Amino acid sequence: MLIAAYIVLAIAFGINLMLLFHRCMSAVQIRLSHGLVATFMIVAIQTGLFMLGMLFGNLLRFELPEQTDAFARTNALVCMGLTVFVAVRSLLPYLRREPRLPLFKIALWMPVVGMALATGINHFLLGLGCGFVASLSADFHKVLWPMLVLQFLIGYWGLMLGRQKVKIRPRRWEVVVVVLMIGVAVAAVVNS
Repeated sequence: MLIAAYIVLAIAFGINLMLLFHRCMSAVQIRLSHGLVATFMIVAIQTGLFMLGMLFGNLLRFELPEQTDAFARTNALVCMGLTVFVAVRSLLPYLRREPRLPLFKIALWMPVVGMALATGINHFLLGLGCGFVASLSADFHKVLWPMLVLQFLIGYWGLMLGRQKVKIRPRRWEVVVVVLMIGVAVAAVVNS
C-alpha cells in the first residue's frame, strides 16, 4: 500500500479519536498535561493494535508459494469487506435520533487504558484487512509514523475543543471518516 493510504487511515482514526475526546472532555475537565499523556498513550496502544492486526493479516492472507500475487484480488476484497464492516460499525451509533455514545473517565489512568483497548478494536480489524494487501515488514515505517503523529495531533485537538466546549457536528465528521475508510478500501481493490 502507498503511504497516502496510511495517512488517510490515520486521519480517519484521528477524527474518531477527536470525537471521543471531545465528548469525554465536555463531561470531565482535566489538565492539558494529563490529556497530552493520555492522548499519546491511547494513540500508541491503538497504533500497536493496528500493527498487530496487520501482522495477523499477513499470516492469514491467501498466497501460493510460487505466485505470491495469485490471490491479490481476493485479498483486496477481504480488506474491503473488513473496512466496510468497521465503517458501518463506527457510523451506526451516530445514525440514531438520540445517540448514546460511550464516555470514559479520562481523569483516571485505568479507564484511559480501557478506552484505548475498547476503541482499538476497529484499529485491529482494519489492520487485519490491510495485512491482507500489504506486508507489515515492508510498510512498518509507513504505518508507524503517520498513525502516531496524525492521530495524536487530531486527537489532542479534539481534547482541546472539548475543554473549550466548542460545538462540533459529530455526524458530519463521522461521515467523513466513513468516506475516507471506504476510499482506501476501493483504492486497494483497484490497485490489486
